[in-house]
Amino acid sequence: MRSQIYAKALPMPMVYGALKRLDLIRKHPEYKAKLWEITHALQSGLVEAGFNIGDTNTPVTPVYLSGSIPEATALVQDIRENYQLFCSMVVYPVVPKGMIILRLIPTADHTLEDVERTLFVFKSIRQKLVEGKYNPVAEKA
Repeated sequence: MRSQIYAKALPMPMVYGALKRLDLIRKHPEYKAKLWEITHALQSGLVEAGFNIGDTNTPVTPVYLSGSIPEATALVQDIRENYQLFCSMVVYPVVPKGMIILRLIPTADHTLEDVERTLFVFKSIRQKLVEGKYNPVAEKA
């Protein structure tokens, strides 16, 4: 919100939401256990499929790939539009040129079936990356 650009306090709806989430965490430790079950399944599945997730110790799961900004944009659009999977991308200038980081954020509401589907999607996009299907220069050639 424009009125909050230089303000020091968070908007009250965000504060209220954060307090509610903290309350849920305190009252339902099973949510945390479920989150870590899903996180470990996702991260170990990605590593077993040959993806580099770096050294992460949080549920936020990075997937490190090589490619350009146009390739990253095409890749994320394909994942969202054709596989109905949301992930965000991190590209230059946040990371060095030629690097793409896809960021997955599992939650306690996800299921192991969701993890399996995500792993299927990532195996599919890996093949497309290898084949150069996200490279706009290769498509024109």
